[in-house]
Amino acid sequence: MIWVNRILYILNMLTLFALALAYLAPYISPSTFLWPVAFLGLLYPVLLLVNLLFTFYWIIIFKRHFWSNLFIILLGWGHLDRLFNITNTKENIQADFSVMSYNVRLFNVYEWIDNKNVEDEIVDFINTEQPNILCLQEFYAPNELPNIQLPYQHIGLQSQKKQWRMATYSNFPIIQKGTVSIKGERKNNICIYSDIITSNDTIRVYNIHLASNWFRPSDYSFMQSPSLETEELKKNMISIGDRLKTSFIKRAEQVKAIKKHVNKSPYPVILCGDFNDTPDSYAYQYLSKGLNDTFVEQGLGLGRTYNGKFPSLRIDYILSSPELDIHSFSTKNVTLSDHFPIIAGFN
Repeated sequence: MIWVNRILYILNMLTLFALALAYLAPYISPSTFLWPVAFLGLLYPVLLLVNLLFTFYWIIIFKRHFWSNLFIILLGWGHLDRLFNITNTKENIQADFSVMSYNVRLFNVYEWIDNKNVEDEIVDFINTEQPNILCLQEFYAPNELPNIQLPYQHIGLQSQKKQWRMATYSNFPIIQKGTVSIKGERKNNICIYSDIITSNDTIRVYNIHLASNWFRPSDYSFMQSPSLETEELKKNMISIGDRLKTSFIKRAEQVKAIKKHVNKSPYPVILCGDFNDTPDSYAYQYLSKGLNDTFVEQGLGLGRTYNGKFPSLRIDYILSSPELDIHSFSTKNVTLSDHFPIIAGFN
């Protein structure tokens, strides 16, 4: 047992060091030579769980090693409330308006889900929830627009009918529409903004879809059932690492352009959409600076918005200016896409 505990202690120190580095991931741009730290930010929930298990083990066998674990875990308390939150929501007070964000995955055009009626069911869900403002990512309507019962709309740029894009719907008048330029290009599927007159004021709503990781089916298969054969292991790890590195860097470029545009907004802002990154990422940290995260303020339970291969990830967000009082936040358990819809209420 002495040798077992020594080995466990060494492993514990390595994972504890990795957890401490993960705390730095939101503050280090992936475009620098320190980009590998971004991987640790992605692994934060796993590293936290492993070190919690080590902590309980040392406590059970009466070893003082648990103190170092406890110290590092508590050092990252600010990261923990982005992952799991317990907040009393103001359900007994009526919100002035609500905002829904939903990545609809092209309305299942490629039949990832064995259901021919996905688009109709998504539209029925939206019309039942009746959000005042609706932001859709991976919106796809090559022939006609879906029957969403909100009178005002901003459909993003489209150069070809078969392209997917962004769509913002509103129950309030939209007085200005625009697309955020990324490196001089007005992309149709990254970020659009809409100036909306609510009952009390004008707000600017940004609808965002940051760069995807574009994993191949073989990458997902490997992550679910890793092969221990040396060459296969090396091949898949390199493939996944390259795709993650590329997407980390792309998102870092995109958020800088978006944040620059946000900082010039003449109105209070709401940023919502699919960031394709976790709360312990540079992309989230950069965009959320000076804004409030509706989940952190009024969320409840485990932050989980991705309904894909890794269901514990929170990669969809609704952020808002401090001038807006966050009334409530909820994630809807609707399995019609690889994302869950999220809704926030504001006053």
